[in-house]
Amino acid sequence: MENKEITADWARKTAQSILGEKIEKEINMCLNSIKNAVKLNNFSTTVTVYIDELTKHELEKRGFKVTKYTGDQRDGSYTSITW
Repeated sequence: MENKEITADWARKTAQSILGEKIEKEINMCLNSIKNAVKLNNFSTTVTVYIDELTKHELEKRGFKVTKYTGDQRDGSYTSITW
């Protein structure tokens, strides 16, 4: 892409599509983890990702309690989801 073709509209649309893909991927990862936990008769699950705030908001909108942990060098970041 030529530099003169870069516009604010292009930058906004590109950023939104990348963010959209990332959020969708995180939501699907969380939902798969929830489905697996339910099959084991659990009422919570943990994903080894520090999810984006938009992902957290979507899960909370669906009724889940979401807690993000930054962790440390040994444990790393993770997210706990309960229902």
